[in-house]
This record gives sequence, C-alpha cells and structure tokens, in this order.
Amino acid sequence: MDFLPVEQSDVSDSWANMYWRSGQRILGAARLIRSHPLLYALFIGNFSCGPDSFIIKFFDEEMSGKPYLYLEIDEHSADAGAITRCEAFLDSIEHEQIDAEDRPVRIGNGTDDISFAHKRTVYIPHMSDHAIALAAAFQSCGVSAEMLPESSREAVDVGKKYVSGKECYPCAVTTGDMVKKIMEPGFDAERSAFFMPSGSGPCRFGQYNVFHRLVLRDLGYENVPIFSPNQDENFYRHLGIVGGDFAMTSWKGIIAIELLTKCLHEIRPYEKEQGSAETLYKTYLGKIYDSLRGVDGTLDDVLRSVKTSFENVPRSQDEKPLIGIIGEIFVRSHKFSNEDLIKKIEQLGGEAYLAPVEEWISYVNLVGYRKALIKKDWSGIINLLIKRYFQKRIEQKFGKGFDGFLKTLHEPDTKTLLLNAAPYIHSSFEGEAILSIGKSIELINNGAAGIINAMPFGCMPGTIVSGMMRGLNKEFGIPCLSIPYDGTESLTTEIQLEAFIDQAREYGKKNRIRRHKKAKK
Repeated sequence: MDFLPVEQSDVSDSWANMYWRSGQRILGAARLIRSHPLLYALFIGNFSCGPDSFIIKFFDEEMSGKPYLYLEIDEHSADAGAITRCEAFLDSIEHEQIDAEDRPVRIGNGTDDISFAHKRTVYIPHMSDHAIALAAAFQSCGVSAEMLPESSREAVDVGKKYVSGKECYPCAVTTGDMVKKIMEPGFDAERSAFFMPSGSGPCRFGQYNVFHRLVLRDLGYENVPIFSPNQDENFYRHLGIVGGDFAMTSWKGIIAIELLTKCLHEIRPYEKEQGSAETLYKTYLGKIYDSLRGVDGTLDDVLRSVKTSFENVPRSQDEKPLIGIIGEIFVRSHKFSNEDLIKKIEQLGGEAYLAPVEEWISYVNLVGYRKALIKKDWSGIINLLIKRYFQKRIEQKFGKGFDGFLKTLHEPDTKTLLLNAAPYIHSSFEGEAILSIGKSIELINNGAAGIINAMPFGCMPGTIVSGMMRGLNKEFGIPCLSIPYDGTESLTTEIQLEAFIDQAREYGKKNRIRRHKKAKK
C-alpha cells in the first residue's frame, strides 16, 4: 500500500465520515486496486481490531466483487497457515477475468436534506426511555415519530445475521431492531425513516449509520433514509434542520426523564410494597411524553407531582451499598443489552446509580466548543455557548424542586470530570473512556461502595477503562468490576456479580466507619 499514490485517491465522496486515518488510506488503496487490472489486494488485519471490524466491510464495497484475501493475525497465527492461504489465493486469481471499471459505492451522510421527515415517520432506537423525549421533540416540530419496540432476543438474532460478530454488540442490537421493523407487515418504505446519530471517533459508533445504510440497501430499502446528526461542533446545526425547537424540547425531556429515573433508582431498592415505585415511574413517563407534545400540562407541574408521589412511597431504612454504573452509554442504559443489570444489583441487596445520558451531551458540547475555537468558527462558538447556557438553566430549574430529596441530584460539569480523569487520561483522548474514569473518581469521592463498567465485548474505550479500573482498585481499594456483554448470558457473570456485591458491602461498611471517625476528629 505504501507504494500506491493513496493521497491521490479521495474516497470522501463515498465515506464522508471515515474519521480513522488508516481507514481513509485503506479505502483509498482499495479504489486504486479495484481500478487496475494487474493489482489484487491482501488485507492484513489484527484480531479484535475495532476499526477493522467496519473497514473490512467498506473495503469489500470498494472492491465491488474483485477477489481479495483477508488475513487476520494474532499471537497464535502460524506461518504455515498464512502461506497456504496465500498460495490458494494466487491460484484462484491466476485466470481471473475482472472488469476494472471504477464503481465506488455511494453512501450519504444523513444530514444533507431532512425535508423527507415531514412526510415520513421517524423510528428511534429504544436505547433507554430517554428516547421518548426525542420522539416527542420530533412530534412537537410537526414530524411523525415513534420509538422502536424494546429490543428482544428475536430482534438481536435477526441483527446477528447481518453482522460479522466482530463489531460492537450495540451495532448488532440496533441493526436487529431496524430490520425487524422493516419486516413487519404493512411497513411503508416511502413513509419511513430511521434515526441513528453519528460521531467523529475514535469510537466505532460513528460507523453504525453507514453500516445500517448498507444493510438497508442489500434488503432493497435504499430509499429509506437514516437521519444521522453528527455529534461534533455541527451537532445542533444538524438537529436544527428538523425544527428550531427540536434541540431544546428534547433536552427538557431528557432532563425530566433523568430526574424520574433517579427517583426510581433511589426509591425502588427500599420500597415496602414491591412494584410501587415502578408503577409510578411508568405513569409519569407517559405524563412527561404528553407534556412535551403539548397535550397535557407543563413539565414543571409533572415534576412537582413526581417528587410528591415518590416521597410518599413507604420504604425501609436499610443500609445498602451504592453501586455506580459507568461505561459505554448504550449498553449501560439498554436494559436488554445489560441483562437488566440494575435490577440484578437491587435483588442482590445494592442500590444502583446509573451515569446519566445528559453527561454525554454535555461532553459533546464541550468538545464541539473546543473544535470551533480551533477553527475560529465564531458562529459555531456563539451557538454552542447559547445552547449550553439555556441547557444549564433548564437543568437547574427542573432540579431545584428535588433539592433535599434526591441524593444523586447534582451532577458535576464536564470540566470537573475531565479534571478527575486528568491523572489517568489526557483530555485530547476523546470519547467515553475519559468520562468513565472521571465519573469513577467522582463516585469514589461521594461514597460509592463499588463501580461496574458495563461495556460491549471488544469495546475499544471499554477495554481501556477496564484496564485502568484495576489501577483504581489498587489506588483506592474500591471494588471494581468490568462486565462485557455480547448477547450471550453467562453464569460466570452472575457469580462475579454476587461476589462483587459482597465486596462492595464490606467496603461500604469500612468506608462509613472511616468517615465517622474522621467526622468525630
């Protein structure tokens, strides 16, 4: 590849969001090789390489049927096996006849024109109940929108038919949910669209929407668009295409649902009448949805009722260890993917704190602001500052009514999390890893008895966090557990979780004694 004029092979027309430099070069080389009758490709990949899991699919698209050999190397690879495969490949192409016409695939970026949405129903992945806020925000802007049903084993099995198994688990889950919707009787391709945000790396998440477009095309639904606002400095510009109030309406809903979720997680472990907290949660979830759509009452009224109702739930005064759940945002928030981790913690005698969804949005704001500063994009800077100002006002206004009630009400700002993580990860290393470490330090400082890193199997940021948590365990003594999920339930995970909760309970007792002695001094 180093001998090819790759810098002259621009693939941005097809792969506009290929943010890995290695991916740009590999796909550029693929286009050159595909167009030359005397060149063939041997793609050397690393076992469990995150970018490769998507790049190889896009590479295959660029090759347009021209034969190539893919060798995946790990520490167990033997010379003989590689040589045998190379010999077989050479034999297979010796008499190969291939049309060398350049036929690159065309993949849109998902934000070119959203006018389609006003005559289509936008289907939103059910990552968590916060998706209700997005559906309501679309509807408030005159766009028909629905949440996809909660994920199921059937949907994941469907998704796994379209992935290689090397991608992130959430990719298989979201693919399955999307394809299952398409296969429903009465699905109208001309009046449907999907919502799947994009990203700018280094995480693989930004490639999901590209992969989904390929799946839709292969199923004959190339005309079904996917709206993919990129989570960078242009995030709010992309969202603004839907309607001027979309971003703020969805933010109000996200904060309201986060407060409701915190009420559930803080009250349910102590309720005397089993199911009472969850019944309230479901009731008020519907009320928040109606309020956001302008159907029934204001959010302020709904949230006042939320506090009053949860305050009146009869509950015990037991001492339970607080378990912080950090990690990749989809898996930690998606009940099916994490096998209902929060309820398992509660059943084992713990109280769960789930890192909030708005934490990521606030981080996206800060990163976007810094990038706009570098580019001297004054319009972008002003837009982000205004958005963040009003977001903070909404957050403070809604949260004020829960002062003195919710223990986990006040969330640290993004800069605090980055400062917490600074001794371990530099802020230039963008993504969820730095947030997870920063949140872990915050949890330790606020009395958590244990930390769980919920992650997709093979997740790049999750693997880094998993390694660093061993260091946090040695430094602070707090029990830490990383649980990788891939859709296969494991009895080992259950045993690990039981042992972890026991360790957290003991750590919590010792920590309370230390704090009590320190307070007396």
